[in-house]
Amino acid sequence: MKSRRIQMALVVAMSGALVLSGCAGNGDGNDQGGGGGTPGATGGGADNIADNPQPRENVEDGGTFTRPLDSFPTNYNEWHVDGNLKDWNTVMAAVQPGFYLISPEGEFAPRTEYLQEMPTSENKDGKQVITYKMNPKAVWNDGAKIDWKSFEATWKANRASVDKEGFNNVAQSGYEDIEKVEQGGTPEEVRITMKKPFYPVQNLFASVLHPKLGTKDAFNTLMKDDPHPELRSGPFVIDKLDKATQTVTLKQNPKWWGNKPKLDTVIFRQMEDSANIPAFSNGEIDMVQTNSKARMTQVQNAPDMEVRRSQDLGTRVFIFNSAAPSLKDTAVRKALWQGLNPEELKKVRWAGMDYTEKPVGSAMFYAFQPYGEDNLPVHFDAAAAEKTLQDAGYVKGSDGVYAKDGKKLTVRYTAHGDDPVVTAQAQTIQNQLKAIGIDLQLDMRSAAAFGNTMEKRDFDFLQMGWGSGGFPISTSAPCQFYCTDSTSNYSKTGTPELDARIKKLGEIENQDDQVKEMNAIEKEWMAQGYGQLPWANGPDVWAFHKGVANYGPALFRTVKWEDVGWQKGFKK
Repeated sequence: MKSRRIQMALVVAMSGALVLSGCAGNGDGNDQGGGGGTPGATGGGADNIADNPQPRENVEDGGTFTRPLDSFPTNYNEWHVDGNLKDWNTVMAAVQPGFYLISPEGEFAPRTEYLQEMPTSENKDGKQVITYKMNPKAVWNDGAKIDWKSFEATWKANRASVDKEGFNNVAQSGYEDIEKVEQGGTPEEVRITMKKPFYPVQNLFASVLHPKLGTKDAFNTLMKDDPHPELRSGPFVIDKLDKATQTVTLKQNPKWWGNKPKLDTVIFRQMEDSANIPAFSNGEIDMVQTNSKARMTQVQNAPDMEVRRSQDLGTRVFIFNSAAPSLKDTAVRKALWQGLNPEELKKVRWAGMDYTEKPVGSAMFYAFQPYGEDNLPVHFDAAAAEKTLQDAGYVKGSDGVYAKDGKKLTVRYTAHGDDPVVTAQAQTIQNQLKAIGIDLQLDMRSAAAFGNTMEKRDFDFLQMGWGSGGFPISTSAPCQFYCTDSTSNYSKTGTPELDARIKKLGEIENQDDQVKEMNAIEKEWMAQGYGQLPWANGPDVWAFHKGVANYGPALFRTVKWEDVGWQKGFKK
């Protein structure tokens, strides 16, 4: 069998889950993936490493690092669907367990502070048994051991959909296939017995949650308003969380048993697009995303500035809410797909950035990877869009807008962020759909409102991003996207028959066969419901203050927060 490469979300410690981003002007994808040079071809190689890698001895002791966030969660439990935001998981990477270190190229190694060695998989009495050997020093901040009980709690919280057991979790394929979790031959050994095989095993338990979150009430509500630092574990610990200003301050964790963090303090602050560029230029924050020509121009004269650029590890998608009154008709959703022109939108989004990419035909694989296929059932075709509406009984009025049964075809498009590129894209979408006879109403909201929008499902259609990394993105990702019982299936489309096929993906050991079935499922799901349209990946471009070490775009590389800091000779 071929070597399996990265499939887990780098900004998430959870097993293979994808994380949500609002696609505002300054925060599109996975800011921990990507690198320098011109992205979009292979996504690999030394050119794509732009995190200023430095040995620990070349990093100053002490100092503060401050970075912006686009959004804030409505639940601080990152395993909960309302906490599964890209930015919140960026914070969590410093304060929560992560069992693997992943190279820029996507190769796994154990993070030995938690996992002594890579998990093993063997057949015992006809069943797959996966064994984890934990570091005996690994503890939660309240002193509890990170042992088999943490694995058991994680399994129980993720083994079924919210409808069955009440855990409002992110869809996690594989957990439902576990028969039992138990202590092995030593206290540090955890043994997982599967009902049926699951591959790759790294998609299970890339992290765990505290046993106190193992009941549905605690899982859903304990961290709704309080992040509970004592129930976490990592080189840093949450010192302060100001909900009013949406600011999180981390300090060194005195209970961390690994290398002492270089930084004294890490600050994460939610900021709107219009505020973070001036904040960077004034030295209030130490990095800012510059994924547009206008934003790059605004920071080019900032003192001590350098650009770090790469391929973004995120997929931009349009989500069409089939539960919204205006989009209940599948024909309308299909016409929207046919009326949207992704290539024109890319030109608006990255004008002047010297960036091109292949057409995106899958949400499961990146355009720069060889594994994906063109799984889209329809493509941009304005004439075909109008025919779709006409065949469904819509009639164009004198105002150029289609109507049916006396009701005008009006659809709401929700966008988040105050960056001009967000507005320009929204207006372009409005013009594209006007050309096919759809009255598109623009609903512009702040970037900070994104989490609330998704929690309440308050939209007809919108653009967002899934942040993840690798090949394949994961065997749990298809169910997260496409299963009818997934709380992350924001389009509410799909079928029980497809659910059954999706949930068997983990049984396919051969990588090529697994990829083939992934593509086949995605093709059918898209054609069945027209619920999620992938349209772009994009570049990952950031302005940094010079001297930030071991942080920034580096393709699939895991950030070791204890090594992040200021290179000697630069400002703290």
